[in-house]
Parts: sequence; C-alpha cells; structure tokens
Amino acid sequence: MAYSLSQYKQEVIINFNAEEDTAALYMANPSWIQKLDRLVEPNPKQFEMYRQEKMDGRVISKAYRFPKKFVSIRSKDAKRELTDEQRAELAQRMREQRKINSAARNEEQEPQNGH
Repeated sequence: MAYSLSQYKQEVIINFNAEEDTAALYMANPSWIQKLDRLVEPNPKQFEMYRQEKMDGRVISKAYRFPKKFVSIRSKDAKRELTDEQRAELAQRMREQRKINSAARNEEQEPQNGH
C-alpha cells in the first residue's frame, strides 16, 4: 500500500532568522517538491536539498537550504497582459518543451539491449 499525505498535511514551511543568510524550506507537498528539485539541479551553489523523509519507499517530504534573499512576498497578483502573438509564441514553446520532455522520458523507460 502506498502512503499518501492528506492535503491538510501537505505543508510548506519557510524558516529563517535575522542572523543567518540562509533560509530553510520544508515541504510535504509533491508539486512544491518538484519545483524545488528543478531549481536544485541547475543551481547547486544556491539550492541544497539536505533532508528527505520516506514512507513505504516513497518520498513524502524534503527540506532545502537557499539564500534568504531569495524569499519574497508580493503585494498583489502579478497579471501579465499578453498580445495574441505573445500568447501564440508561449503556446508554441510549451508544445516544443512537452515534446522534448516526452522524448526524454521515453528514452529513460526504454530497456537497454542485453541488460
């Protein structure tokens, strides 16, 4: 049986103090874990995953460290006003990225000859 946290327990906690330059981010939310994992790989000098918890073999939470200066709070929703051309360009880029991601996943899943 796979273990799954309720939505209530899928928390995200940011922790920092006035003395240190780093912040800690604990999360038990799968979509936030994916976001941070995507930041860690290309930015290992800024983002570090330093702890993970597993239940029944599945990762249920992770904790990360990063510069405190990266923490920000917006004062309002940022709405982008896009032209039809910009919207079409973004849609095309997204389609291309999905093809690339799909091809990469297929390569990972293909069995190796003789293995």
